[in-house]
Amino acid sequence: MKRVDGNTSNPSKKAERMLLIDSSLLMLPISGKRKGPINIEAALFEVSEGMKLCVLESTIEELKILKEKKIGKKRLAADFALQLIEKMKLCVVPIPNDVRKYIDAKKSELRGWEVADEILAIMAKKLKAAVATTDLELRDKLRKDGVPVLYLRGRKWVYFDPAAP
Repeated sequence: MKRVDGNTSNPSKKAERMLLIDSSLLMLPISGKRKGPINIEAALFEVSEGMKLCVLESTIEELKILKEKKIGKKRLAADFALQLIEKMKLCVVPIPNDVRKYIDAKKSELRGWEVADEILAIMAKKLKAAVATTDLELRDKLRKDGVPVLYLRGRKWVYFDPAAP
């Protein structure tokens, strides 16, 4: 896995647009209630339109926890997602200490899965990145925060860009 630095402080280098991929989308081929198979790898490359495909360090941590502690389909889906990240050579975006401290302070207010969603929302805004997810609650939160979202509806990709007129 290739790590990237979320620092965009170098003005001479044009910032590359990122597409942050949520664990729910990476786990979809195994955990989803879909009719027929879906090739997430091909679908992401097709829809990313030149954006750099990335996952957050916290997404990998979340998947490792699921793989360790869950059983059955969830465990298989988490293992599949981790292997897919490796296979696709997705860049891994580290979580800055200030974001980790903020989340640690807010953890008591959040349900388990909301921690990863909150980190994803914060980092998407911070990096001005789009997010690919199948999580309806997360999608609605991101849209309210003005973050571009890609999601699957049926067998088609839907793109919401809040900056569009």
